[in-house]
Amino acid sequence: MDARMTDPAFALHARGSRQTPPVLQGVAASGRLDGVLFTMTLRQTWCNRSGRNLEAIYSFPLPAQAVLLGFAAQFGARRVQGQVLARSQAERVYEDALAGGDAPALLEAGRDGLHTASLGNLLPGEQVVLELRFAQLLAFEQGRLRLVVPTTIAPRHGSALAAGVPVHQQPEVSLAAEYPLALELTVAGSLASGRIECPTHPHTLQRSDAGARLVLAEGARLDRDVVLLVTPPEPRPDLLVTARDGAGVVALAAFQLPPAPPRERIALALLVDCSGSMGGDGIASARRALHGVLVALAPGDEASLSRFGSQVEHALGPGPCGDDARSLLHRVVDATDASMGGTEMAAALRAVFGLWPAGRAVDVLLITDGEVWDGDTLVAAARAGGHRVFAIGVGSAPAEGVLRRLAEATGGACEFATPGEALQAAAARMLARIRQLPHAGVRVDWGTQPTWELPVPAGVFGGDTVVAWAGFGRGLGECARARLLAGAGDGAGAGAGAGAELARTCVTLPAEGTDLARIAASRRLAMADEAQALQLALDHQLLTDRTHCVLVHRRADEDKPAEEAELHRVQSMLAAGWGGTGSVREEVHFSRSHDMEYSMPMATPSVWRSGRTASGRVEALLDSGMDEVEIPAFLRRQGAEEPCMTLADIAAGVARHLRRGGELARLPAHCSRWSLPAPVRRVLRELAAHGIDEPHAWLLLADWIAGRPGSDGDAQAQAVLLPLVQAVDPAQRDLARRVAEGVLGAGEGAADDAGSARARRLRQALP
Repeated sequence: MDARMTDPAFALHARGSRQTPPVLQGVAASGRLDGVLFTMTLRQTWCNRSGRNLEAIYSFPLPAQAVLLGFAAQFGARRVQGQVLARSQAERVYEDALAGGDAPALLEAGRDGLHTASLGNLLPGEQVVLELRFAQLLAFEQGRLRLVVPTTIAPRHGSALAAGVPVHQQPEVSLAAEYPLALELTVAGSLASGRIECPTHPHTLQRSDAGARLVLAEGARLDRDVVLLVTPPEPRPDLLVTARDGAGVVALAAFQLPPAPPRERIALALLVDCSGSMGGDGIASARRALHGVLVALAPGDEASLSRFGSQVEHALGPGPCGDDARSLLHRVVDATDASMGGTEMAAALRAVFGLWPAGRAVDVLLITDGEVWDGDTLVAAARAGGHRVFAIGVGSAPAEGVLRRLAEATGGACEFATPGEALQAAAARMLARIRQLPHAGVRVDWGTQPTWELPVPAGVFGGDTVVAWAGFGRGLGECARARLLAGAGDGAGAGAGAGAELARTCVTLPAEGTDLARIAASRRLAMADEAQALQLALDHQLLTDRTHCVLVHRRADEDKPAEEAELHRVQSMLAAGWGGTGSVREEVHFSRSHDMEYSMPMATPSVWRSGRTASGRVEALLDSGMDEVEIPAFLRRQGAEEPCMTLADIAAGVARHLRRGGELARLPAHCSRWSLPAPVRRVLRELAAHGIDEPHAWLLLADWIAGRPGSDGDAQAQAVLLPLVQAVDPAQRDLARRVAEGVLGAGEGAADDAGSARARRLRQALP
């Protein structure tokens, strides 16, 4: 059965009488590509066409390595500029303005390019334009630049909560959503005379002395990545770019590596995603890429082919790539479809690692859309395997941030090919990297000792750009240069001396403005401790997991709303062709009714922040009389006559059962008569979805409640629970902690700032 029909995250919603008309009206974007620096301004138009005061929340993607340069809002004739503050301080400003009747806006950054904008007290009939400006440093890959402007986040497998994504940041997609996109890009400098393509959208291209201007044709929507391919008219030089950074200098060295000598033979583990999300265009792209790889394999190579979804299927074990083996592989690829359920990618990698003999150096080529929430677990599994992972991302909105982190952590590389791009060419470029002899001990000799330096990426391949960063207390002088070395040596800096020279910079350019320094500061965050990272973000006004950007439009007293704002989640468009819901090349136009909305929430249903909140999804299924959905007893709604249990009551009740000699296995029956708050039911649902049985779900929840600081802490209960908790798999204990903290938050006494108040408010509104 199709995973989309059995996954409880997918549901059909009727449009009620209080259904809010779409708040997001569309996006206009204008970008400029100058060398390897890309800057873009996005303007999101929000309009409240309902008769109620709203607080709108919208989660959307930016490029995974984008650096926010500015956030502003246009309220009529007034423009308000945002400021980056520490997270708790920014949330306090937002909450105070919301409660006071002013119009605040808050921008938050999540992992892998996920961003969330909140706009409070959007009055009936009011229109506001939110403006974001960001910069991204690109790199030439196999002789070309590939620029991506993501527009939507496709549904992902797994628990967003367990991956650390707060409830209000979790996107929700809908087939009924439709938002126009107006986009223009200017390619400046020498690149303007190169080959410029946009394989994803109809467009016009005009060249002039000012550069090349590409404009998307009318009809573009926020349903697929916008891809721009630029091939320069001549090979790019090795550059050293410097910029002022306060009293010092930041330097960027961009080396264009020549191809390395090829290996005589390779051992290649092919792993293809056959989950439901790959249906349609995704799996068709995967088949084309696999055929391209098989054609390029040589008789002396070895290969295996595995397919995965909820389970892993080894279609062909490791063996030589003779004519018969390749013919068999081609037939297996032809029969490959997207019918294997969920996307258990980490388990699939571990299974493939174990397929080959221990100690054998194997390269894994993964073909997938990357649509999983828990990227951290995926990266950890890949790093523990000790093998390089190369990824080809397919689909109209692949999870680029997840796949790049995976490849970079293992010394591999990424290619992306949306429908319309040449998959065989992407496969050939990836095989060219895999065949190269890897460089060891790669480092940069800057000619002088830097005050700080970022490590060179683990994956260094001929035909790609290697980007290195360093900071210096003062200028590098007129004869500044940098060399990329490999092999023997005693480290970076002036004493790097020995080692084979791979490349050296031949052109030194100064950079104007602060963009380069801010990009460098964002790269340094990963190597800074908590306090240093926060200070670095504040000094350079960077949006991070420790900071938010906030602004407030002050209203006159007579313009302030009399009623509390209702929470409204802005739904996103479903990625074109996702899960076989159509084809990007042959668009399937869905019939949209004004009375019915087909939505696919990736987290929870949208609800209002009023007393009349919507029921949870499990309870909605119960109320509908659907008997084919089995609901565990401990998730069923209790009678209205039972008082709702507090968290402290739950921890004490579980401990009391065990203290009196009750068996762990009978814990669900003991707790079944309790009336539970909606967030507690959500925690138990999440744990059940991750394979934690009912008794241990109750045990781990009670232990988390008893151990958290504040009024709910219960040392006596914790002492009773501890022996049983210690016998639980540490991975399950950690998962339960992350889920409980994500839904229920820290203890009331653990934090008294407005940020905690905001998190509690949103959790209550979005159970």
